[in-house]
Amino acid sequence: MKITEKNRQKISEFTLGTVQLGIPYGIHNTHGMPTYEQSARILQTAINGGIVSFDTAQGYGKSESVLGRFFSENPAEKTLITKVQFENETRENIKDSLFAKVNASLSVLGLSALPFVLLHSQAYLETYGGALTDALLTLKKEGLVQGIGISFSDKTKLLEYADPAVFDCIQLPANMFDSKEIREGTIKAIGKSGIAVFVRSIYLQGLFFMDPAALPARIRSAKPLLEKLRLLAAENQMGMAELALSYMRGTEGVASLVLGCETVPQLSESLSLFHSPPLKAKIRDKVSEIAEEVEPVVIRPWEWNG
Repeated sequence: MKITEKNRQKISEFTLGTVQLGIPYGIHNTHGMPTYEQSARILQTAINGGIVSFDTAQGYGKSESVLGRFFSENPAEKTLITKVQFENETRENIKDSLFAKVNASLSVLGLSALPFVLLHSQAYLETYGGALTDALLTLKKEGLVQGIGISFSDKTKLLEYADPAVFDCIQLPANMFDSKEIREGTIKAIGKSGIAVFVRSIYLQGLFFMDPAALPARIRSAKPLLEKLRLLAAENQMGMAELALSYMRGTEGVASLVLGCETVPQLSESLSLFHSPPLKAKIRDKVSEIAEEVEPVVIRPWEWNG
C-alpha cells in the first residue's frame, strides 16, 4: 500500500471511510449498520491490508466512538481524519464552538491532537469568513490539530478556497463521470501546491454498477455513456469497480481515495483492487472522452429523483 506524508502524518492511498460504521448509510446498503464486533473486524482487516488513514466525522453517528474504542483496545499506527459542522453559530462565537467540537472529538477518539480536522462543508467559509479561518489556524498553532482542511460538495470555489497558505488537505467528490477537475488539471495543480487531496464518491453512489436500462428518469441520458464504459471495461478484461478505481488512482495530485464498506468481504475486494496494474493512457483518454458528454444532473445524486 502506497503511503505519503503530510505534516508528519502518514496517509495511505486507500483511506477507509467509516460513515457506515456509525449510521445506516447509502442507497445500496443492504446490510445495515455493523455491530461493534463486525466493525472491529473491518478495522483490523484494513490495518492488515496496509491502511493507516481513516475518515470519520462528528456527523457520522457512532463512527468516532467506534474508532476511539477500537484503537484504545488495539493500538496501531493510524491517521484519523474527522470533520466538524455548524448550525446556528455566529462569527462572534465560531471560535469557541470550533474549539469545543475539536475537544469533543479528541475525547471520543482518545487523542491529544487530531491529525486532520476538516470543515464538513465549504459553505461554512462563506458564512463565517475570516473568523473561521483564523480559528482553524489558532487550533493548529496551539497543537490541537496537525492539519486543517475542507470537505467540498460544491466545487465552484475549489481553487479559491484551496489555499495552501492556509489549508493542508481537502476532500472532494470525483469519478469517471465527475471528472472536470481531472481533465482541466485542477486536482493536479492543487496536489502540486502541497495540499493533500482526498477523493470520495469514486463509484458515484453506485451508478457505475446500476443496470443502464433501469436508471431513474432524471439521469436516463447516462444510459449510452454507462454502456460505453461497460464495453470499455469488458474489452480490457476489467470489472467496473477496477476501471473506476484505477482511473482515480492514476490521477496525478490525488493522495488518497476514500472508500467505505459494511462488511469484511467488501473491504477485502476493495483492497485487492489496489494491486491492479496502472490504467493504460489510451483507456484513461477514452474514459475522459466519455465524461465530456455527461449532463450535470448525472453527477448530482441529490437531484436524481427530483
